[in-house]
Amino acid sequence: MSVRALASLSIVGALASVASAQVTNGGFEQPNTGFRTVSSGQTFGGWTNLGPGNIEFVQAVPNPNLPNLAFSAFEGQYWIDLVGTQQPSAISQTLTTLEPGSFYRINWAQAGNVWGGNFAFTMQVLWNGIVVAENTQTHGGNNGQFMNWVERSVIVQANLENDLNVLTFRATTGANSRGPALDAVSITLVPAPGAAAMLGLGTLLAARRRR
Repeated sequence: MSVRALASLSIVGALASVASAQVTNGGFEQPNTGFRTVSSGQTFGGWTNLGPGNIEFVQAVPNPNLPNLAFSAFEGQYWIDLVGTQQPSAISQTLTTLEPGSFYRINWAQAGNVWGGNFAFTMQVLWNGIVVAENTQTHGGNNGQFMNWVERSVIVQANLENDLNVLTFRATTGANSRGPALDAVSITLVPAPGAAAMLGLGTLLAARRRR
């Protein structure tokens, strides 16, 4: 097989992996039924609340009791409060479209419920039950226009044994209906060095063909 054919196959394979790597409802915009409290053990919008308390799908719309709530989302109209009205809790989703052994970058936006005084909100990210990231951010000020979202990411490896992988976001601090805030969750393939080189070669070959 020619180098050009190999490069083309590598490009097709890499693009297929990218296309298949996705998080269901990573922006929490579905089912778009308004503010929703989700109890422990309940699955809603593609995510399961692992408890021990409830979590909330927060809709960023005007609310007289929450100043500038309408401006609070990182993207779209919804975000997650991982405390809800009880205690720090966790949400998870099982991903079934990843290539075993491949590396992926988990991306998310993190903040905290600002309607109150400054508070240090801590959130962990777990991959197949293992903590792969933990970040603490202080938020407060009673103004949804200043959520001060931070974009974060971590690289993980897909399960070597099968294509089942569990992504979890877990709050470890929060109280009084205020917890870590989560939005814009996504996953992208991290090409292996060899694959990246082949992709570069494929791009060069494509450029030559256009001349």
